[in-house]
Amino acid sequence: MLSHLMSFCERIKFIGFIGGDMPGKDQVRDRSTKPPFRRRSGGGFFFGSQAGLIAAVVFVAGLWLGMVSPGAAETVSADRIYAEQKDALVQVRISDRVAGSKSSIGSGFLVGDQGLIATNYHVISDLVFHPADYQASFFHENGQSGSLTLTAVDVVHDLAVLRAEIAPGKPLRLARIAPIQGEKLFSLGNPHDLGMTIVEGTYNGLLKQSLYKKIHFTGSINPGMSGGPALNYQGEVVGINVATAGNQLSFLVPAGYLQDLLDTLPPAPPGNTEILEIIRKQLLANQKKAMDLLRRHPLKTNNFNGYQVPDELSDFLKCWGDREPEDGERLYEKSFKSCSSTDDIYLSSEHETGSFQFRHEVFSTEKMSPTRFSHFLQGHLNNPHMGYGGDEDSVSNYQCTSDFVQHGGTESKVIFCLRSYKKLDGLYDVFLTANSLTRSEEALHTTLYMGGINRENALGFSREFLEAISWNR
Repeated sequence: MLSHLMSFCERIKFIGFIGGDMPGKDQVRDRSTKPPFRRRSGGGFFFGSQAGLIAAVVFVAGLWLGMVSPGAAETVSADRIYAEQKDALVQVRISDRVAGSKSSIGSGFLVGDQGLIATNYHVISDLVFHPADYQASFFHENGQSGSLTLTAVDVVHDLAVLRAEIAPGKPLRLARIAPIQGEKLFSLGNPHDLGMTIVEGTYNGLLKQSLYKKIHFTGSINPGMSGGPALNYQGEVVGINVATAGNQLSFLVPAGYLQDLLDTLPPAPPGNTEILEIIRKQLLANQKKAMDLLRRHPLKTNNFNGYQVPDELSDFLKCWGDREPEDGERLYEKSFKSCSSTDDIYLSSEHETGSFQFRHEVFSTEKMSPTRFSHFLQGHLNNPHMGYGGDEDSVSNYQCTSDFVQHGGTESKVIFCLRSYKKLDGLYDVFLTANSLTRSEEALHTTLYMGGINRENALGFSREFLEAISWNR
């Protein structure tokens, strides 16, 4: 049975192209695994020493005398931070080499030495996939500007380091201690090309349901601020602006990952072929981590409307479900359960990768004839959504094969599809969809999508996933 499915999967060959639309550059996300900070044990005033007591007495006396208002400390801190650190901030522009017009903008900041500027990878991705068409430059509020050379990327955590020939200001320091819950942070950047801005917000810890560490920042990060720093009261970089979901729900890349990138800078700027190879290795390592977590134990299954199906396979997946009853207009009843990751990786404006998602749907009917119900199910099987874009320069067409497969006491018609990455050898997107054929008035429809994995994991996990499905009745 397993060998039957394996031989079925192995009949894949590759051709052509499929594409799709993607979100804009300032809507892309980040992820992480390694603990980025040494956590601080606490915060607030400490009265255990004479110096602490004197400071407390002076502060309280100031309040009593009207010399210090309760909100003055925060107001002065925000003003001071902006005044002291604004010289490290730049706007990063990507422009068309022929027309000279800017095609995208983001923020950046000086870090390290020798004119290094940090920003998000998604701000400069055109330099990687269209190096002949685009160039990068920085613009400072003091009027200085200059060209930028791409020096390093971390595509998984959405980071890039570029080098300027001249350094327009003093570099920022990276924080070595994590903030505490509720601590004020200050995000800086150039929103909507309106000029440098400081936004006060709150550190709300690290996201829990994620394959990577992400900082939850309660503050308004706006388009154009991507790549700018988020600072603590000491003016140290805690995180890098990367994304927002609106309503002051924003996300930062932990500064520890930028430090890792700075620690491994090459002695000379890599060429485009070398950059693509670096990205390829980063994505292969990323998919290995995810697949190791998913495959280290037998797949977890739960009963779903009489079928045993894979469910909540890892902590980095979010799952939900619902039921749609049969009614006067709908000729069938549907129950569904979906699980997906939130760690998509931005490659270009045409292509994202790194996604993992699956969906189970049970359809049942008392109003459709067996023939009509079969045609209805076949429509779901033949018209799947195989998203996450990709253009003819970056991916091949999905090449699919179909067969009837026996598994878990039932038989299913299965379609299995792969497409390869043209510039990143050894990486594939995978799509599997299956309809159970056991009953004429009910069927389980299952889909599985995995983005950016190697061939071994594509075949192996697809086989394990399908074999974990069984009929309980």
